[in-house]
Amino acid sequence: MFLLLNKKRMKTNLEISTKLPKHSLDTLELTLDYFKDKTHEKQYYKAIRKFKTSTKILSIIDAIPNEPQAQKRYWKTYHCNSVLLQDNHTFKGSLCRKRFCTECCRIKTAELTNAYKQPILDLGKLYFVTLTTPNVSGSNLKKEIQKMIKAFQLIKNNIRKTYKIKLNGMRKIEITYNQESNTYHPHLHLIQDNLEASNLIQSLWLKQFKKASIKGQDIRQIDTTNENAFIELFKYATKETTKENKQYSGQVLHTIYNSIQGQRIYQTYGIIKKVKQPIEAKQDEIELTNVLAKQDIWIYEHDQKDWINADYNSLVNTLEIERQKATKKLISLTTQLN
Repeated sequence: MFLLLNKKRMKTNLEISTKLPKHSLDTLELTLDYFKDKTHEKQYYKAIRKFKTSTKILSIIDAIPNEPQAQKRYWKTYHCNSVLLQDNHTFKGSLCRKRFCTECCRIKTAELTNAYKQPILDLGKLYFVTLTTPNVSGSNLKKEIQKMIKAFQLIKNNIRKTYKIKLNGMRKIEITYNQESNTYHPHLHLIQDNLEASNLIQSLWLKQFKKASIKGQDIRQIDTTNENAFIELFKYATKETTKENKQYSGQVLHTIYNSIQGQRIYQTYGIIKKVKQPIEAKQDEIELTNVLAKQDIWIYEHDQKDWINADYNSLVNTLEIERQKATKKLISLTTQLN
């Protein structure tokens, strides 16, 4: 069910907030500047992530008018968490669990980190290995990824049979895009437990890919006290923006997503395979303590960057918070200049 909101009937942010608890300007300053409490802050950032994801998805759908099956997958992400069912302070929404959904990828990162962090740490010294090949065109990207995965499997078998070393760790596919050359750069990241094996992997990789440069490969020890080392491995398989933080075009993103369709982005090997796969959450649930406890339905409105109910109330007041942030930033810049 979706609400068709008449923008002419949309109330101002002040009117929208009349049914929510009142806060003076002084109170707002004391509650994290823009937020009523921590749960309000979390939902604000969810609203921003959903807006960015929806904008990205629409650009992809526009780029592939003749691919209805692919469009169907993208529409599922567009509607991810679009409807929130409120039961007192509990809000529930369904998740798409697609690779191109920012929110679902954040959840996936947490699930994988929780499941595999300790088993990986138990391996002892760890090494972050990067394996690359030369950039390829979009039409060759899927084939190149398949070739790389097959090559890594052959290398693992070779090391086990020839060198009597069983590899333990995890590999991840990652893809970046070069806007200047209009080419794609697929590569593998490994968390590996053995320096000798890591060096062997690199050497055998270069034999498999004659045109690959030694400069493109990398081996470095992981600081296991750094939480980000694990989070970085489990992040999504592609950086979706340029160096200038500009979103890739819809066609570029579709090329990347299509190339990994049906592929396992994360693959464990060795004793790590014994870890039970984490159960994927199909539903998002959050407690929002800043709203009135009641039964209600909230629908995400893209133009408002927010969830709106039948009374045209705003759940987060995203646009007003963004206005406040922009004003504060402008005042800060003006103060610095003066």
